[in-house]
Amino acid sequence: MADFSSRGPNMVQPAILKPDITAPGVDILAAYSAYPRAISGGEVFRIRNGTSVSCSHVTGIVGLIRALYPDWSPAAIKSAIMTSATKKDNTNAFIQNESQRNATPFDYGAGHVHPSRAADPDN
Repeated sequence: MADFSSRGPNMVQPAILKPDITAPGVDILAAYSAYPRAISGGEVFRIRNGTSVSCSHVTGIVGLIRALYPDWSPAAIKSAIMTSATKKDNTNAFIQNESQRNATPFDYGAGHVHPSRAADPDN
């Protein structure tokens, strides 16, 4: 967890545990098309990297789930994402905070988003 990530509890209402979920968001690569047509020199896409893109990752996962289950409510989609999250990183170790200690739900909420599990939450 990056030291600049949102943390809980909520400052206005401490009874609200935030964040809901964590997702990739530091040094993420993103491809984009600068124009509707190919860029000069034959480039079709450009690439950027940056931070604060967790929201776009989760939005894409919501779109995936919505396509798979068009009758699900927003609450059902959120539930699938949160109940299928993991508290382990991509090396299968517990998520660490910026001090290299095990993070807590105040750091990561329900856990790190797991798209394939969220798309099939019954398994």
